[in-house]
Amino acid sequence: MDLLRQLFGLDGRIAVVTGGASGLGASFSKGLAGAGATVVIADINEELAGGVVGEIEDAGGKAEFRPVDVTNVPAVNAFADALVEAHGRVDVLVNSAGAAHRSPIEDFTEEAYDRILALNLKGTYFMSQAIGRKMITQGKGSIVNIASIGGFIAYPHSSAYLASKGGVVQTTRSFALEWIGHGVRVNAIAPGLCETPLLKKALAESGSSSTTDFIQHRMLRDQLIQPDELIGAVIFLASDGAAKVTGHTLAVDDGYLTQ
Repeated sequence: MDLLRQLFGLDGRIAVVTGGASGLGASFSKGLAGAGATVVIADINEELAGGVVGEIEDAGGKAEFRPVDVTNVPAVNAFADALVEAHGRVDVLVNSAGAAHRSPIEDFTEEAYDRILALNLKGTYFMSQAIGRKMITQGKGSIVNIASIGGFIAYPHSSAYLASKGGVVQTTRSFALEWIGHGVRVNAIAPGLCETPLLKKALAESGSSSTTDFIQHRMLRDQLIQPDELIGAVIFLASDGAAKVTGHTLAVDDGYLTQ
């Protein structure tokens, strides 16, 4: 048990989760806290974040909320400075903030495109840059990006999302390559279709289930992935158990990409 805790425990570590107030991010926040980390929820929704902080504290964990818009680079840099000033270090970053928009390509608006790319790709890039600078100074750290099976395959009415997640996969590789000599590991997970508020919102906004139907028709089992089923992958990549894992995107897709 001591060896397992040594490998996979996160006791005493400071872990940031962007988009940690809801959906996948909320599950990651609770999971990291359960593994012993002090979790910093980086989000714009104070009310939802407060609820997650409360759940973590009720379970005996440590968490706090720090507001930040990940698409605002000066705000992201200020967030990183304030975080290290308060805690002395930052050990883990999980880039979970994201959005989706469903539309045929011929109808896709510039506004929707810019919003998706800004949150999913720009937000991941510059938060990783800001926190990564602190990790380089420390000589150690782990960044876990949230990609998607959409970073490897295509499905209809999700062109901007697919572009952003393909970019996350390559961003993960490039950061890992440049920072391996600094002790900073950068990995990603690529979930399959997850039962989250983001999925429900995308369905409601588009008024069409064509994207979901396309993916579900090709799933090996007719089961959506639950947010808690991704926690183990995030903890693994964040922990010393993955000390020699960097530049990798781990599919958590119930076998979808084997086809």
